[in-house]
Amino acid sequence: MAADSKNPNTVPLPEDCNVVDCSSGQQQFWRFTKGKQHLKLLHVSETEADAPINANFLKRDASQMWNAHCQNDAWMSPEHVFFRVLHLPLSNPGEVRGMVELQLESLSPLPLRDAVWTFEVAPVFHGDRTEQTVVVMIVAREVVEECVGALEKIGYRPDRLETPVLHQVMATPQGGDRPDGAWIYPRRMGERILCTVAWWDEGVLHNITQITLTSAEHLNELTAQLTATTWAGEMEGWLTGTTDWHLIADNRLGEDWLPILNDWAQQGVKVHEPPEVGDLAAVSAARAARPLEQGNLLPPERAAQYHRDDGDNLIANVFIGGLVLYLLLLIGYFVWKPTLMEDLEGAKKENKKLKSVQSSTRRLMVDRLILTRQREMRWTALNVMKAMAENMPPELTVRSLTFNEMSNASGNKIALTGSVKSGDSAKAREFSESLLKAEVADQSDPNADGPVKKLFTTVNLSRLDSRGDFSDWTIIATVQREEIK
Repeated sequence: MAADSKNPNTVPLPEDCNVVDCSSGQQQFWRFTKGKQHLKLLHVSETEADAPINANFLKRDASQMWNAHCQNDAWMSPEHVFFRVLHLPLSNPGEVRGMVELQLESLSPLPLRDAVWTFEVAPVFHGDRTEQTVVVMIVAREVVEECVGALEKIGYRPDRLETPVLHQVMATPQGGDRPDGAWIYPRRMGERILCTVAWWDEGVLHNITQITLTSAEHLNELTAQLTATTWAGEMEGWLTGTTDWHLIADNRLGEDWLPILNDWAQQGVKVHEPPEVGDLAAVSAARAARPLEQGNLLPPERAAQYHRDDGDNLIANVFIGGLVLYLLLLIGYFVWKPTLMEDLEGAKKENKKLKSVQSSTRRLMVDRLILTRQREMRWTALNVMKAMAENMPPELTVRSLTFNEMSNASGNKIALTGSVKSGDSAKAREFSESLLKAEVADQSDPNADGPVKKLFTTVNLSRLDSRGDFSDWTIIATVQREEIK
């Protein structure tokens, strides 16, 4: 049996697809995953109808809200489903639902407020038609709610609720290009048997009939309904020519029914082996490419509720994740706080020690600077005294020597005052000029035989005043600062 691939109104297959059947008294579950060319069966199980489904197979992350990568399909019994077949003008796929709604009031055997309905476009077996065939399914809302409630109890939230027999109808014919005749699909329901009959004529589906037999022996109920539908089809004009009869049943049922049906039909009834239930599940999964609006008896409000629940779960998971992260951070804080405090105290002590060392270093540097300055001043004084001793004429008398330390780098000022006989006043000028030429060793060079430099940068005879037999003189000299290493 092949899935319908002729419907252009398709969507990409989901990555995973689950199919569950609880309509036969037992729970059968299949899980499929998308392969390179077809869906692959990953898991199959058969349990009691009320057994919870393994939650690992139903996990769907938050991205399911905007990217349906996992789809949950569920089968419900076709016993309570009413099938109606419509022939509508060819149109855009998005317009089909509106055209069905226009005729729904006259089609539905139930009040629409108490019913759930859906539709599916039947396959096209020849392209010269100006109409399309649509199968409408109608079921009582309370039946759907009961079925969905039973699925939710076992942890299964369906995305699509459908009847498996429709897959068999849509896969007709089993050979040939244009199906023709009546195809009977019996399904055991305890003692009763539900027969779904699909009526085709020249490749066009015209009618789907549901016939419930009291038991397998009450074939008269089946033949009576088939006769009535045949007459109705001939009168309405959609059943022409001789009807070919096809029975989709296992060997045991076929052997029991075939003589009676052949005698009633007055012709040979063709018996076809029904597909295995696992193969039918594979077809159901493969047909997940249909939009969820088609062939889906799940009420839209229930689907909207599931979507809201997914959103609430996402928000709750984000909140719980944030709370767990906060608790972990809080625990980490209290676990690491003693270590961090110990490290902090150690760092503070080390910083205090470094500050103490730094303060001591600064004091030592200040003391060193003071000692260096004192040494420089003493060395300068010695050099000045030496220069005076070597260059002062004996005619001059020194009364005072004043040393003024300057804050800038231009040097220190020395003021020499003294007296000389008025006839030897020129000696004071000679003394001034001799001081300007005085040289000393450069103390910035530790080499004892190093270069020499001038002791004074400027020497000026600032005053020479005569007072009788003597003259007073004043010399102002600038001494270069010593840089002693």
